[in-house]
Amino acid sequence: MQRVPPFRILDAFRGFAALWVVMVHSCDRFLPGKNLSYLHVPLYAFAIRGQLAVILFFTISGYCIAAAANSALYSGKTLRRYAFERCRRIFPPYWAALLLGVLVQVLLHLAESHHWIATINHPVPLIWTPRYWIANLTLTQEELHTDFGNVVFWSLCYELAFYAVVGFWLWLAQRVGRGYGMARGQLTLILGVSCTAFASLLGLIVFGVPVFPWDLWHQFALGAILFYVLESNEKTVAGYSVRLRWMLNAIAAIAIALSLVYVATRQVGIVDIGHPSSQLRTSACLVSCLMLALLRRFDNRLSGRRWLRPFLWLGASSYSLYLFHPIFLPLVDVGCRKLGFDGHLYWINFWIQVGVSVVCGRIAYLLIERHFLSSGLAKRQREEHAA
Repeated sequence: MQRVPPFRILDAFRGFAALWVVMVHSCDRFLPGKNLSYLHVPLYAFAIRGQLAVILFFTISGYCIAAAANSALYSGKTLRRYAFERCRRIFPPYWAALLLGVLVQVLLHLAESHHWIATINHPVPLIWTPRYWIANLTLTQEELHTDFGNVVFWSLCYELAFYAVVGFWLWLAQRVGRGYGMARGQLTLILGVSCTAFASLLGLIVFGVPVFPWDLWHQFALGAILFYVLESNEKTVAGYSVRLRWMLNAIAAIAIALSLVYVATRQVGIVDIGHPSSQLRTSACLVSCLMLALLRRFDNRLSGRRWLRPFLWLGASSYSLYLFHPIFLPLVDVGCRKLGFDGHLYWINFWIQVGVSVVCGRIAYLLIERHFLSSGLAKRQREEHAA
């Protein structure tokens, strides 16, 4: 079967989402309390809702991991190789961000204890228990109920759980494919991911209790279902037929219907100035899927547009930007406030934080992340850079 053609503008959406996350963390120390009146300013009103950008990340990740599992199924890639490639992509930059963050915290605590600097609003306190380190080194903070070494690490726990569940269905699909043919193996993978999505949504609708990772599973799974709906045809799927097309459309319709019921009936989790309601998050996921579905056919045309290039550039280093920006933002914020960029001048502070984050994220990408990209992704990024 032919490989699914790349969806290039996903990188642009990653770049936009990473920038939005940086924006929320550039104003969430400023707005609460006495500065809440600034929330009516359009810049801050948009920035503070950056949590919705994580939903866009999850949806795109669902699409991409479904594509990776689909490719592994047809290429005969072992589950061990699938797991290695996922871990190679996520862990080395993650460990670098974790260790750098700890180093910065140690230096700050040392400076504070000697009264060299005033107390700074740190991202997290220093913790030295073995369980904390085991959890943070293995991205099992949710399972071991420990604090996160970085404010953005929580989302990677969900990402890793999604990789694991899809990996299980890939393993089962490969076994079915070897025994009963590739068409049945493909069907096993599609139905496995879809039924897991249905079960997680039904659990939320019936019980309304956030249980890791099922409370956010549907945000990944909707992206995965989107992949199969958009990319399944006689060239990319073994045993493709009109019946399979109807089944895929039915799966998408059920997933959308369950999501809408969830939006209409349940509010799960906390809601505050920086955390939109579960209804809004799920609605944002559905809108993201709709937007990606409408834009897929225009991918080649849009990816060559000049106005999209800055977001494509950001998207290439979006993971590093996402991981490293919380380390530096509190320091930049304190320094800018000492220079007087506070209150009605905070917008200057805000954009300085965003600029520093983009620069640091790009440096981290060049020094660390790009060395752990898959050969295919690295080649595509080089081609796009040359173009």
